[in-house]
Formats: sequence, C-alpha cells, structure tokens
Amino acid sequence: MAGEKNPTGQTAGVDVNAVIATAIAKAGGVGAVGQGSVYLGTKLTSVPGVIAKPGAKAEKIPDVKTIAQANSLYLNDPRVRANWSKTMRKYGLETGNPLVERKAWETAVAGASDWYVTSNQTAKITPEQYLQWWAAGSTKKKAPKPDLSRSVYEYTPEQIGADIDKIAQSVLGRTINDADKAASWYSDLTNAISNMAAKGTVSQVKDVRNPKTGKLERVTTQTPEFTTQATAAKIESTLKNIAPEDAERKKRSDFMSWMSDQIGGR
Repeated sequence: MAGEKNPTGQTAGVDVNAVIATAIAKAGGVGAVGQGSVYLGTKLTSVPGVIAKPGAKAEKIPDVKTIAQANSLYLNDPRVRANWSKTMRKYGLETGNPLVERKAWETAVAGASDWYVTSNQTAKITPEQYLQWWAAGSTKKKAPKPDLSRSVYEYTPEQIGADIDKIAQSVLGRTINDADKAASWYSDLTNAISNMAAKGTVSQVKDVRNPKTGKLERVTTQTPEFTTQATAAKIESTLKNIAPEDAERKKRSDFMSWMSDQIGGR
C-alpha cells in the first residue's frame, strides 16, 4: 500500500529521485540546473500520489540535463538522433554524415548551455533553437541568377575613328579631316556606334532533352545585337548622306577604273 515503509526507510512505490528532480526543476535550484546544464525543452512527469494532491495528473516540467547527459542521450536514443537529423534538414544543413551531425549536436548543446547558464536559467534556449540561429547567421543569401548573359564588344574611340576613316576612303575617296571631326555628324556617328557596341551579344542557356538520344543537353543560344557588318553599314550610310558629291565622284571613279581594266584586258 502507498505509504508503507520498506526496510531501507523509503516509501514503497515512490521514486525518490524523481521527486527530488521534480522539486529542483520547479524551484530552479541547484544540481542539474547548475553549471554545465542545458535546457532541452519540456517533458511529462508523474508526480507521486503521496506528495501530490488527490487526482493529480502528469504535467510538463523543464527537461534539464548536464552537457554530458545530453551528449550521451544523443548517442543512446535513436529518436533524438532522428529528430536532430530532421531539424538539420529543416534548416538546410543536411549532410548525411553521422560524424558531422553528432558534432553539430554537441556544438548546439554547448551553445544552448552557455545561454541557459549565463542567464541564470532565464534564457531557455534548446539545441534546436541554437541550431536555427546558427543556420540563419551562416547562410548567405544567394545572388539572383541572371536569366541572360551579355558579351559586350570593347570598341574604343580610336578603333571607331580608324574604321570611319577606312570606310571614308572606300566610299568618299578621301580620309576624314579635322573639319569632319569637328562637325556634329561625326560625334553623332561615333556615339551611335558606341551604343551599338554596348549591346553586345546576348546568350541564353537552357537544358534541353535531345529527342533522339534522350540525353539532357545544355544549349546556348546567342543573339548578336552588335556586328561589325552593321557598324560598317551605319558608317557608310552616314558618309553618303553628309557628302553625297564625294560619294558620287568616287562611284564614277571606281566605274571608270573598272571599265579601263575591262578594255585593257581584251
């Protein structure tokens, strides 16, 4: 019967250690809540009927253990290890390596214990909470992945000037002089070419399943928004507009040279 004494002086059916642990946890006393302890959350406990009110039921009390006990619990309780692995996956820290997961547990236990002990047991930080903080602090935000890439052609002012001069000799029969360079059309033309070069070539990469082989292939589609041919056409049309007489004279000269070559070749 409850309350009956056994030869050791203890009350039959009463777990004295459980009573002491419950009292310490509720009172915030010493012992397991002292130096090197860690808060693991809450647990249900049954209060012995001899010291409880009639009809008392199991209640939640703080689950506090020493660091050594917490680390031992991890190794001996498969449920603890499984829940910890699940927690690591939740915060993007899955490794599949039991050595790494155990080390993460021990680190989180030590960190949670530091908060709990240093705060005089007011900061009830569990290893899971500590892991969440660590994951949030160590995970850097990834830069947004660009949808397209662009290759820009480096076209210096000297190169632009040389190309204009070369095409002027072909279209106008003369080089570009200082008066040309001082005119507004020249600066407008060089600016337009610079803007064209800045557009470069746009590349888009997609993973596409090859219908013949069934293999996944990475396909790069390039769309050139700048070409040397387009630049030459822009220069030529501009030169013909600003110096039509020179362009017509060069055209006649080229035709006469061609006729001369044809007649002389007979």
